[in-house]
Amino acid sequence: MSFLRGCLAMFLLVGLSGTAGATAPVAEVVATQVLAADSLRAHTFSLLARGQVAEAIDYWVLTTGKEAPAWLLAARASFEASKQVAGACQGVAQSIHTAFTQLGGKPEFVQLTTEHWESVGYIVFKQGNGNEASISHTGYHVLVRMQGRAYGAYTGAAGMPWAEYMSRLGAHSAITEKVVNTTARVP
Repeated sequence: MSFLRGCLAMFLLVGLSGTAGATAPVAEVVATQVLAADSLRAHTFSLLARGQVAEAIDYWVLTTGKEAPAWLLAARASFEASKQVAGACQGVAQSIHTAFTQLGGKPEFVQLTTEHWESVGYIVFKQGNGNEASISHTGYHVLVRMQGRAYGAYTGAAGMPWAEYMSRLGAHSAITEKVVNTTARVP
């Protein structure tokens, strides 16, 4: 879609460049605004995907001259230590997914469940310091996967490779993964 927008913008800029008058034609101004919006989203997306959340917010504010949108601020909050508790995963995943989607990304929700969640629903995450954090007491966990990386409260803002994230999980029964359309658990 961005390629088509770019072609349209170039067509409008080249085709209307001979317009007489001291002001730019409306079509040229609109094409420039479309390119600027795509550039804003693309650069903000790039910063966010690299884990440079504060820089993404600053870039948005400086480029637009407006406050950062709520969905971008919510993405920043998703990686705060206060979100590293069992049961917070749904809100965290929703915020991260929304931010990437708003910026043109193609994130997916991945639901992780334990085989015997009714009796032993604990899922733990092995942190880099060697400690284990309980991420679920119900055998259900959801996070975002995009471009081969996992994004959640325990991954840090830059995310981590999907295989590494999965290797850090532990439970008393097998953990299965499934791509879903929502963070809400369906019984």
